Amino acid sequence: MRYAVISKGLSLEQLEAEAKKLGATDVKKTKLLSQVFCELDEAQATKLTAVPGLAVKLIKEYKTDQVMTELPPVETISDVFYLLRSYFTPPLTGTGLTVAVLDSGVRKTHQSLRNKVVYEANFTDSPSPDDVFGHGTQVAFVVAGGMHALGEKSGVSPGASIMNIKVISDEGLGSDESIILGIDKVCDLAEAARRNGLWPTDDLYPNVVNLSLGGEDDGDEDNPVREACRQASLVYGLDVVAAAGNSGPKMTTMMLPACEPEVIAVGAIETNDEVIVWEKSSRGPTVQGETKPDFVIWGTDLDMASNKNDEEYVSKSGTSFAAPMLSGLTGLLWESGRRAYGEAWSFRWTEARQFAPYFSTKPADAPVKKDNAYGFGLPAMGTMLGQVSQVSAPADDMTSAMNMLMMMTMMTGMTGGI
Repeated sequence: MRYAVISKGLSLEQLEAEAKKLGATDVKKTKLLSQVFCELDEAQATKLTAVPGLAVKLIKEYKTDQVMTELPPVETISDVFYLLRSYFTPPLTGTGLTVAVLDSGVRKTHQSLRNKVVYEANFTDSPSPDDVFGHGTQVAFVVAGGMHALGEKSGVSPGASIMNIKVISDEGLGSDESIILGIDKVCDLAEAARRNGLWPTDDLYPNVVNLSLGGEDDGDEDNPVREACRQASLVYGLDVVAAAGNSGPKMTTMMLPACEPEVIAVGAIETNDEVIVWEKSSRGPTVQGETKPDFVIWGTDLDMASNKNDEEYVSKSGTSFAAPMLSGLTGLLWESGRRAYGEAWSFRWTEARQFAPYFSTKPADAPVKKDNAYGFGLPAMGTMLGQVSQVSAPADDMTSAMNMLMMMTMMTGMTGGI
């Protein structure tokens, strides 16, 4: 059986030595995250568990989840974000943002994703980083799909870049090992970018890790994927954004790694004129009692690129697509702030959570504080952009206009989700 061996004070070399001492085979190491993967029988694993300074965990399986829907209405979320970006002069595009999409691969030749993929790596047994399963392409589109005109299809930040980190196989399955090796690679790229003096806005400097995948929350804070996500956030300064899961409306259905406190968990609301949580969006609390998700954003009846050919689009629903919407929104917020305050200005959802009650909205009958259905609520994008940017219009007028724009667009021609 395959196990993850996690450092609790030992070096990576010591971890490897201890595992091999007990007969571990097919050993694979992370570069930065102090984890080793290896083949052990149950007796060997039990003996290794007794070694001070490490933890031993059986490898788990992860998968993506999505719901096919009917074709979207004429006016779509693409139009909403087009109008939101166009309020600024010059329009916002999310330029400078690089999102590492850890998923089933990306069809980088799709007309909406050409020249978007700046780096590729494959940690699955599948032969190439291309998207055969048909999920990663959709996630990448939501972040950075590149057709800009009103009425055409685009993602949230069409100026953003994508790192295609394939951790989900052509059959739609991943493991602790593939996901952690993917996170380790992204951390390595971030570390290399800093070491080489690159600005955070450089294409090869990853800013966000998007995980539109999940496994069952086991309540184990030493879960190897949770540990990797923590280090990516706390040590390497990356926002780790994950889908809450599609197992609602039951409570305590938050998926792993969204259950990890250091991860930004994103639930889905219906794509209509009201902030209504999608029935299937997973709820908290986590097994450990954490209130999750952190935020909700639109996640139903979304149009996005297909992996089947370079011109095809599909419509899907799921928190898998709400997560990259929040990841992509990072680009617009960050770009508007840089315009106002200079290139050194930064934005992280991890840090913004402490102010979330002031920039999020939820229904009047929902709890005022963070709750297990809506989290803090839907980020009020108009308000946020108005606060972080300096424009010629008075701030109050700016905020009112942006909020009115968002609400008018959402209320015109949109139908509810499934």
